[in-house]
Amino acid sequence: MTSQAELLRQSLCATFCKDMAVVERADSIAVSLPIVGRDGDCVTAYVTAATAGWRISDKGATLMRLSYENDLGRLLAGARERLFTTILQESGLQEDDGEIFIEVPSDGLSMGLFALGQGVTRIEGLDLWTRSRIESSFSDDLKSILVEAVGKDKVVEGYQVPGLANAEDYPIDFYVRTPQAPLYVFGVSSKDKARLATIILQHLASHQHRFDSMIVYADVDDIPKADAKRLMIAANDAVPSINERQGIIAKIAHRMAA
Repeated sequence: MTSQAELLRQSLCATFCKDMAVVERADSIAVSLPIVGRDGDCVTAYVTAATAGWRISDKGATLMRLSYENDLGRLLAGARERLFTTILQESGLQEDDGEIFIEVPSDGLSMGLFALGQGVTRIEGLDLWTRSRIESSFSDDLKSILVEAVGKDKVVEGYQVPGLANAEDYPIDFYVRTPQAPLYVFGVSSKDKARLATIILQHLASHQHRFDSMIVYADVDDIPKADAKRLMIAANDAVPSINERQGIIAKIAHRMAA
């Protein structure tokens, strides 16, 4: 009788190559994919039968490898957590208690294997995302929301207030042209950025500059409470997370209609 592993091997070889390693285990079939991880080894997918198809899993290996050199609680927080979620969604993957997996129909085996392989290799690179890259990505996301809200011609990035003393030292992340007072929007993804935004807002206020301000946090829970409190006092409005896209747009639309 042909084993399940042999049937799977035949299916794989029809699509991929004859020397792909397929090993039958007690609870699954291990498939060595032609995709190399950061450690130099091929990514292994574990295949089990599922309702009308296959369940393809990494059996927790990806996050376990990341945990060797990182505190996962800190690594998968804030902007990296959002990136992790985005990778899962784009790859069609799910995560449950550290296990990354995908379920596919019986004729979707090859697609599922490569989706898992490509997804886990992207996730392995999360610890390579430096703070500057994360902040750059956050700034790009915020700009796209502002442009969606008011149009490209009403958004100025890196704005310097004309006539303000030492204006080059107090740049505005985004100036949004409104019918009333100018709206200055600051993206805050770190403690340092929260403190800088507070200083800029206080400097503007001390020079009797007329303006409205909005703070958009990457995630307010990532900011120390004392820093977030000072910034909330200095700003007119704040959005606790950039994920609140429609909330940001609604707040800006309210000012545009004033």
